[in-house]
Amino acid sequence: MKQPLFSIITITLNCAADAEQTARSVLAQDFADVEYLVKDGCSTDGTVERLQALGVRVIVSPDTGIYDAMNQGVAHARGTYVCFLNAGDRFAGPDVLSAVAEEIARSGEPDFLYGDVRSFVQHPHLGTGHAGAGRLITYPDRLNRFWLYRKMICQQVWFVRREIYVTQPFATDYRILADYAYLLNMILRRRVRYRHVAKEVAIFDGGGVSSRRSALRDAERQRALQTVYAPWELRLYETIFGGMRWLNRTLIYPMIPLLPERWRARLSGL
Repeated sequence: MKQPLFSIITITLNCAADAEQTARSVLAQDFADVEYLVKDGCSTDGTVERLQALGVRVIVSPDTGIYDAMNQGVAHARGTYVCFLNAGDRFAGPDVLSAVAEEIARSGEPDFLYGDVRSFVQHPHLGTGHAGAGRLITYPDRLNRFWLYRKMICQQVWFVRREIYVTQPFATDYRILADYAYLLNMILRRRVRYRHVAKEVAIFDGGGVSSRRSALRDAERQRALQTVYAPWELRLYETIFGGMRWLNRTLIYPMIPLLPERWRARLSGL
Protein backbone atom coordinates (compact mmCIF):
# COMPACT_ATOMS: atom_id res chain seq x y z
CA MET A 1 0.00 0.00 0.00
CA LYS A 2 1.17 3.52 -0.79
CA GLN A 3 2.52 5.38 2.21
CA PRO A 4 0.24 8.36 2.98
CA LEU A 5 1.78 11.75 3.60
CA PHE A 6 -0.04 12.19 6.93
CA SER A 7 -1.15 9.99 9.79
CA ILE A 8 -3.56 11.81 12.08
CA ILE A 9 -3.87 10.06 15.45
CA THR A 10 -6.44 10.69 18.17
CA ILE A 11 -6.17 9.26 21.69
CA THR A 12 -9.49 8.47 23.36
CA LEU A 13 -10.92 7.12 26.60
CA ASN A 14 -14.62 7.52 27.40
CA CYS A 15 -15.06 10.77 25.48
CA ALA A 16 -17.58 9.84 22.79
CA ALA A 17 -18.96 13.30 21.95
CA ASP A 18 -15.55 15.00 21.88
CA ALA A 19 -14.01 12.15 19.89
CA GLU A 20 -16.76 12.35 17.27
CA GLN A 21 -16.29 16.11 16.93
CA THR A 22 -12.56 15.63 16.34
CA ALA A 23 -13.10 12.80 13.89
CA ARG A 24 -15.53 14.85 11.80
CA SER A 25 -12.93 17.62 11.65
CA VAL A 26 -10.35 15.21 10.24
CA LEU A 27 -12.76 13.54 7.83
CA ALA A 28 -13.77 16.97 6.46
CA GLN A 29 -10.25 17.71 5.18
CA ASP A 30 -9.98 18.37 1.44
CA PHE A 31 -6.63 16.55 1.28
CA ALA A 32 -6.84 12.86 0.35
CA ASP A 33 -3.33 11.57 1.08
CA VAL A 34 -3.98 10.93 4.76
CA GLU A 35 -4.84 8.10 7.11
CA TYR A 36 -6.81 8.63 10.29
CA LEU A 37 -6.66 6.28 13.23
CA VAL A 38 -7.82 6.37 16.82
CA LYS A 39 -6.05 4.64 19.70
CA ASP A 40 -8.70 3.93 22.34
CA GLY A 41 -7.88 2.81 25.88
CA CYS A 42 -10.85 0.42 26.23
CA SER A 43 -13.71 2.92 26.47
CA THR A 44 -17.06 1.80 27.88
CA ASP A 45 -19.22 4.80 26.89
CA GLY A 46 -19.73 4.04 23.19
CA THR A 47 -16.72 5.99 21.94
CA VAL A 48 -15.48 3.12 19.79
CA GLU A 49 -18.86 2.34 18.28
CA ARG A 50 -19.59 5.98 17.39
CA LEU A 51 -16.23 6.37 15.68
CA GLN A 52 -16.53 3.10 13.79
CA ALA A 53 -19.95 4.22 12.55
CA LEU A 54 -18.13 7.11 10.86
CA GLY A 55 -15.75 4.66 9.18
CA VAL A 56 -12.82 5.51 11.46
CA ARG A 57 -10.14 2.91 12.13
CA VAL A 58 -10.00 2.34 15.90
CA ILE A 59 -7.30 0.37 17.72
CA VAL A 60 -8.53 -0.72 21.15
CA SER A 61 -5.92 -1.75 23.74
CA PRO A 62 -5.06 -0.99 27.35
CA ASP A 63 -2.35 1.57 28.06
CA THR A 64 -0.59 3.13 31.03
CA GLY A 65 -1.44 6.73 30.12
CA ILE A 66 -1.62 9.18 27.25
CA TYR A 67 2.05 8.97 26.24
CA ASP A 68 2.00 5.16 26.17
CA ALA A 69 -1.17 5.43 24.08
CA MET A 70 0.55 7.86 21.69
CA ASN A 71 3.50 5.50 21.30
CA GLN A 72 1.09 2.68 20.53
CA GLY A 73 -0.66 4.87 17.96
CA VAL A 74 2.63 5.60 16.18
CA ALA A 75 3.32 1.85 15.97
CA HIS A 76 0.13 1.44 13.90
CA ALA A 77 0.68 4.52 11.70
CA ARG A 78 2.07 4.49 8.16
CA GLY A 79 2.24 8.17 7.24
CA THR A 80 5.40 10.13 6.56
CA TYR A 81 4.31 12.79 9.07
CA VAL A 82 2.32 12.24 12.26
CA CYS A 83 -0.05 14.73 13.88
CA PHE A 84 -1.78 14.07 17.22
CA LEU A 85 -5.22 15.69 17.33
CA ASN A 86 -6.84 14.61 20.54
CA ALA A 87 -10.49 14.31 21.48
CA GLY A 88 -12.19 17.69 21.70
CA ASP A 89 -9.61 19.41 19.49
CA ARG A 90 -10.14 20.01 15.79
CA PHE A 91 -8.53 21.38 12.68
CA ALA A 92 -9.23 25.06 12.08
CA GLY A 93 -10.65 24.45 8.60
CA PRO A 94 -10.93 21.84 5.83
CA ASP A 95 -7.81 23.13 4.04
CA VAL A 96 -5.32 22.65 6.89
CA LEU A 97 -3.65 19.49 5.58
CA SER A 98 -3.50 20.90 2.05
CA ALA A 99 -1.68 23.97 3.37
CA VAL A 100 0.77 21.90 5.43
CA ALA A 101 1.45 19.63 2.44
CA GLU A 102 2.26 22.68 0.30
CA GLU A 103 4.67 23.93 2.96
CA ILE A 104 6.34 20.52 3.17
CA ALA A 105 7.04 20.58 -0.56
CA ARG A 106 8.04 24.24 -0.58
CA SER A 107 10.48 23.94 2.33
CA GLY A 108 12.27 20.75 1.29
CA GLU A 109 10.46 18.21 3.49
CA PRO A 110 11.67 19.25 6.95
CA ASP A 111 11.59 16.90 9.93
CA PHE A 112 9.13 18.96 11.93
CA LEU A 113 6.51 21.54 11.02
CA TYR A 114 4.27 23.52 13.36
CA GLY A 115 1.38 25.87 12.69
CA ASP A 116 -0.50 28.41 14.80
CA VAL A 117 -3.26 27.55 17.26
CA ARG A 118 -6.50 28.99 18.61
CA SER A 119 -6.51 28.11 22.28
CA PHE A 120 -9.41 27.96 24.72
CA VAL A 121 -7.10 27.43 27.69
CA GLN A 122 -8.08 29.79 30.50
CA HIS A 123 -5.19 32.25 30.74
CA PRO A 124 -4.78 33.67 34.29
CA HIS A 125 -4.72 37.25 32.98
CA LEU A 126 -6.33 37.11 29.52
CA GLY A 127 -9.13 34.60 30.06
CA THR A 128 -10.22 32.75 26.92
CA GLY A 129 -9.65 35.61 24.53
CA HIS A 130 -11.69 38.42 23.04
CA ALA A 131 -15.44 37.80 23.41
CA GLY A 132 -14.73 34.21 24.46
CA ALA A 133 -13.62 33.29 20.93
CA GLY A 134 -10.35 31.75 22.06
CA ARG A 135 -6.87 33.22 21.83
CA LEU A 136 -5.15 32.94 18.47
CA ILE A 137 -1.44 32.30 19.14
CA THR A 138 1.05 32.77 16.33
CA TYR A 139 4.40 31.14 16.97
CA PRO A 140 7.77 32.54 15.86
CA ASP A 141 9.60 31.25 12.80
CA ARG A 142 12.77 30.66 14.83
CA LEU A 143 12.81 28.80 18.14
CA ASN A 144 15.69 30.05 20.27
CA ARG A 145 16.77 28.71 23.64
CA PHE A 146 15.15 31.46 25.71
CA TRP A 147 11.84 31.16 23.87
CA LEU A 148 11.77 27.40 24.46
CA TYR A 149 12.58 27.94 28.13
CA ARG A 150 9.45 30.08 28.45
CA LYS A 151 7.03 28.59 25.93
CA MET A 152 5.53 25.41 24.55
CA ILE A 153 4.13 24.80 21.08
CA CYS A 154 0.71 23.19 21.33
CA GLN A 155 1.20 19.60 20.19
CA GLN A 156 -2.00 19.66 18.14
CA VAL A 157 -0.16 21.77 15.54
CA TRP A 158 2.91 19.52 15.30
CA PHE A 159 3.69 17.50 12.18
CA VAL A 160 6.68 15.25 12.91
CA ARG A 161 8.33 12.66 10.70
CA ARG A 162 7.15 9.26 11.86
CA GLU A 163 10.67 7.78 12.01
CA ILE A 164 11.59 10.38 14.64
CA TYR A 165 8.81 9.09 16.88
CA VAL A 166 9.77 5.49 16.07
CA THR A 167 13.45 5.93 16.95
CA GLN A 168 12.66 7.92 20.10
CA PRO A 169 9.21 7.30 21.62
CA PHE A 170 7.67 9.57 24.24
CA ALA A 171 9.06 9.04 27.74
CA THR A 172 6.22 7.39 29.62
CA ASP A 173 7.66 8.22 33.03
CA TYR A 174 6.33 11.73 32.41
CA ARG A 175 2.62 11.98 33.19
CA ILE A 176 1.92 15.53 31.97
CA LEU A 177 4.78 17.14 30.01
CA ALA A 178 6.45 14.43 27.93
CA ASP A 179 5.55 16.47 24.85
CA TYR A 180 7.41 19.53 26.21
CA ALA A 181 10.46 17.38 26.98
CA TYR A 182 10.20 15.95 23.47
CA LEU A 183 10.08 19.39 21.86
CA LEU A 184 13.15 20.56 23.79
CA ASN A 185 15.05 17.44 22.79
CA MET A 186 14.06 17.71 19.10
CA ILE A 187 15.08 21.34 18.72
CA LEU A 188 17.99 21.77 21.14
CA ARG A 189 19.62 18.34 21.18
CA ARG A 190 18.71 16.53 17.98
CA ARG A 191 18.57 19.81 16.03
CA VAL A 192 15.93 18.61 13.60
CA ARG A 193 15.12 20.70 10.55
CA TYR A 194 11.92 22.58 11.29
CA ARG A 195 9.51 24.98 9.63
CA HIS A 196 6.75 27.27 10.87
CA VAL A 197 3.50 27.10 8.88
CA ALA A 198 2.04 30.61 9.15
CA LYS A 199 -1.56 29.44 9.36
CA GLU A 200 -4.13 28.72 12.06
CA VAL A 201 -3.93 24.94 12.08
CA ALA A 202 -5.88 23.70 15.10
CA ILE A 203 -8.42 24.72 17.72
CA PHE A 204 -7.22 23.53 21.11
CA ASP A 205 -10.00 22.70 23.56
CA GLY A 206 -7.64 23.02 26.52
CA GLY A 207 -9.32 20.61 28.89
CA GLY A 208 -6.26 18.44 29.61
CA VAL A 209 -4.13 18.30 32.74
CA SER A 210 -1.16 19.88 30.94
CA SER A 211 -3.17 23.13 30.75
CA ARG A 212 -3.45 23.46 34.52
CA ARG A 213 -0.75 24.41 37.01
CA SER A 214 0.10 21.74 39.57
CA ALA A 215 3.07 20.64 41.66
CA LEU A 216 3.58 17.63 39.38
CA ARG A 217 3.44 19.78 36.24
CA ASP A 218 5.98 22.23 37.68
CA ALA A 219 8.29 19.36 38.71
CA GLU A 220 8.10 17.78 35.26
CA ARG A 221 8.81 21.12 33.58
CA GLN A 222 11.92 21.60 35.72
CA ARG A 223 13.06 18.07 34.97
CA ALA A 224 12.60 18.59 31.23
CA LEU A 225 14.55 21.85 31.33
CA GLN A 226 17.44 20.25 33.22
CA THR A 227 17.93 17.72 30.41
CA VAL A 228 18.94 20.41 27.88
CA TYR A 229 19.94 23.55 29.82
CA ALA A 230 23.04 24.12 31.94
CA PRO A 231 22.46 25.21 35.56
CA TRP A 232 23.81 28.70 34.82
CA GLU A 233 21.35 29.06 31.92
CA LEU A 234 18.43 28.14 34.13
CA ARG A 235 19.45 30.70 36.75
CA LEU A 236 19.95 33.41 34.12
CA TYR A 237 16.69 32.72 32.30
CA GLU A 238 14.68 32.57 35.52
CA THR A 239 16.07 35.97 36.55
CA ILE A 240 15.20 37.51 33.18
CA PHE A 241 11.84 35.78 33.00
CA GLY A 242 10.92 36.97 36.49
CA GLY A 243 11.28 40.56 35.33
CA MET A 244 9.30 39.83 32.18
CA ARG A 245 6.44 38.36 34.20
CA TRP A 246 6.19 41.58 36.20
CA LEU A 247 6.25 43.65 33.00
CA ASN A 248 3.61 41.45 31.39
CA ARG A 249 1.23 41.63 34.35
CA THR A 250 1.54 45.40 34.81
CA LEU A 251 1.83 46.70 31.24
CA ILE A 252 1.38 44.12 28.47
CA TYR A 253 -1.60 42.01 29.57
CA PRO A 254 -3.90 44.99 30.25
CA MET A 255 -3.26 46.25 26.71
CA ILE A 256 -3.71 42.98 24.78
CA PRO A 257 -7.56 42.86 24.78
CA LEU A 258 -7.61 46.33 23.20
CA LEU A 259 -5.49 45.33 20.18
CA PRO A 260 -6.52 43.83 16.81
CA GLU A 261 -6.49 40.02 16.84
CA ARG A 262 -3.38 39.65 14.68
CA TRP A 263 -1.43 41.79 17.16
CA ARG A 264 -2.86 39.87 20.12
CA ALA A 265 -1.88 36.61 18.43
CA ARG A 266 1.67 37.80 17.84
CA LEU A 267 2.13 39.00 21.42
CA SER A 268 0.79 35.69 22.74
CA GLY A 269 3.46 33.82 20.79
CA LEU A 270 6.43 35.95 21.84
